[in-house]
Amino acid sequence: MARRGRKPTGAQLVERLEGSKHAKNRLKVILETLSGRRTIPEACETLGIQESMFHKMRCQVLQTAVGRLEPRPRGRPSQAPSPAEQRLAELEQENQRLQAELQVAEVRRELAERLPAVGKSAAGPGKKTTRGGPRSGKRRPRRTTA
Repeated sequence: MARRGRKPTGAQLVERLEGSKHAKNRLKVILETLSGRRTIPEACETLGIQESMFHKMRCQVLQTAVGRLEPRPRGRPSQAPSPAEQRLAELEQENQRLQAELQVAEVRRELAERLPAVGKSAAGPGKKTTRGGPRSGKRRPRRTTA
């Protein structure tokens, strides 16, 4: 049965990565040991290191890879706003608050102009209403001006 698709490249992918030639060579040797193309003693001889150092280095590479593959929140990480952006946001909030206060004041003024008697006592300022005051049931004749 023939294989379909691209041929596996394995350690050849390392050549496309950014980094020094020395680091790429080390990674390539580590990947070859993981894929079974090279034994650990051969890798140690190629790299010129002891087996304990090789195991330590391989463990660090794999741990870094696992750390980078941990799930993360989607999207770009949030950035702290600059002081200018913070000040702008504060000013926008204050502007909205002041506009709301202005609308309230305009409504109050309009009500005061159209309904001047609202909030004032029927007897007038300084006069006390007595029991049986102006609305006690008796009607007073209206004054006419000549």
